[in-house]
Amino acid sequence: MKTMYFSQKALLLVVFLMLVVSSAAQAKRVVERPYFFASNNHKLEIERVTLDKKATVLDVKIYQASGKVSIDSHAVLAVNGATYAYLGSPQLPKGVFVKVPECGYVSATLRFKPMPETTTEFDFREVSDNSGWNIYGVRLDGRRPQADIPQHLLQQAFDKKVELPSTDLNLGKTVVNVRLVGYKPEYGTTLDVLVDNWFSPQRMPFDHDSISVDGTCSISANAILPAIATIRVNRMEIPFLAVPHDTTTVIIDLTTQALAATHLFADDASVKKYVWFEGKYAAVDTELQSVKENLDVYGKTFFDDICGMTPLQYRDYVQKVYEQKLHAIDADATISVATRTLAHSYLSMNYASALFGFKNNIAMAPMIVRKTGVRRADLSVDTLSYFKTLEQLPILRSKNQRYYSFLADFTSSFCRQYMAADPLLDDIAVGKRLSRSLGRKHLLTEQQMAAARDSIANDMVRELLFADNEDLKSQQKSSDEKMAEMIKTANSSSVYSIIDIDSKMSAKQIFPSIINKYKGKTLLLDFWNTWCMPCRAAMSAIRPLKEQLTDVVYVYIADASSPVGKWGEMIKTISGVHVRLTEEQADALSDLYHFSGIPTYFVVNKEGKITYQTTSFPGVDKLREVLKSE
Repeated sequence: MKTMYFSQKALLLVVFLMLVVSSAAQAKRVVERPYFFASNNHKLEIERVTLDKKATVLDVKIYQASGKVSIDSHAVLAVNGATYAYLGSPQLPKGVFVKVPECGYVSATLRFKPMPETTTEFDFREVSDNSGWNIYGVRLDGRRPQADIPQHLLQQAFDKKVELPSTDLNLGKTVVNVRLVGYKPEYGTTLDVLVDNWFSPQRMPFDHDSISVDGTCSISANAILPAIATIRVNRMEIPFLAVPHDTTTVIIDLTTQALAATHLFADDASVKKYVWFEGKYAAVDTELQSVKENLDVYGKTFFDDICGMTPLQYRDYVQKVYEQKLHAIDADATISVATRTLAHSYLSMNYASALFGFKNNIAMAPMIVRKTGVRRADLSVDTLSYFKTLEQLPILRSKNQRYYSFLADFTSSFCRQYMAADPLLDDIAVGKRLSRSLGRKHLLTEQQMAAARDSIANDMVRELLFADNEDLKSQQKSSDEKMAEMIKTANSSSVYSIIDIDSKMSAKQIFPSIINKYKGKTLLLDFWNTWCMPCRAAMSAIRPLKEQLTDVVYVYIADASSPVGKWGEMIKTISGVHVRLTEEQADALSDLYHFSGIPTYFVVNKEGKITYQTTSFPGVDKLREVLKSE
């Protein structure tokens, strides 16, 4: 009986310990590879979420080729209106920027105040105004979000016998209608549509910045030939065929596209399909998605690969990549003859362009990949032998070369000796030279208009140049009207104001015109732009400083590369004085004061003298120190 008593006691102890262990296990909840609805970046990925009573822990990777990364100290997890503050990370201490190792990513464990253990979904918000790395709708139930795609798109069937549009010139508008399924304005989605017609300023001749609240956007651009254009959604590229006098409708499943852009989910079969097309060339547009990685020789590692190469090594490398991608296109049995022809044409022209650009690519590679100590190669070559392979390249003697978006790059006399005689290239060369002022946002002068009439033989090429000029005139009129309305609104605001700088004011006059308005005050001048994420992240970090140092005048200076509509909306939430310059004025100021990037900061003392200048955010503590010393 005594032995039996001790056995029962031992058994009860074992059961008790099992219950304790079970209870502890239940208290800790781990979710691997959580799905999410949307993200405003392709850098930060959440690999694991652990919820327990002490903290919510996120195991993340931050992907970046080089440089330094950090997590903003204001980061939170948001659940149903409640927020849970960031506690810190052993790998990314608060306020510390950590260098990215050669592997191209930083692994970190981020600790937050504990969320409820019953949480099924949360947002990761590094910075509330979307200037940081934000991920929305992180799922803890293991279910992948599904978009409501119309049934007729899911059942699309295409005619494989579709033919490519003619390469005869045909000036007209190409219209692109985009619908983002699953879009919400707070997601901070970026959308660009790039259509190149040789003369368009910055190859983006339209105001593409506005997405309607229902996730739709419609743009149009001048076109003269069918060519591959690109839609960029959060920097992920979707090629399509832009055709004059034609409309392309693109439907994008934003959630699946966001998952497809990650390292975690990119190989999942369920995220391969996220875009649908409607229109005359929907079949070609759809098939282009399966060959898009093979449309050019400039892969993700191109500049890393060629760094330090000799011209002969470079030629052999480009040739090898070209042949591999050509083979991949031919091996894809799912695409039509039309798509294969288009892909061949684009890749072959891109290969020729890469070969012609060997000097620039080799010379720039170390700077692009930020490698130091790379020995400078001898770039002199025997051109007769170096470019001999181009003599056998059929595309250079075919009108199919006109499908290449960047045909204007082949107008030099050197390139022309390898190509079939085409008077169109002569006209493009003249138009390209005259259109440089459009790229600088300057309308053509009467002299330039007369030169176009005298020197461009082809009527359509000449009219394309004039059409781009008219579009720029319309954009400037619209921008001026918006600016006038913004200044009017700012005059009645207690949060922000606008200094109207004349577009003809010289760089030497700009600083004095600002400083003289605030004599006897300390000024912090902040050069930024709407598209500059580090600028916006720094603004968020500076907010507490502005609340402390209320006697300082905070002046924010942007230029016309920030779309006027977006700039006008953003400055409403940035307290201070705002200035908008032309791009030429901004360039002239950077030359005058010797800075080449943004954000750049100047501190001006009460006597109107510049006492501090730095490019890149120096940190809140440093700015506080400098401003307090004035």
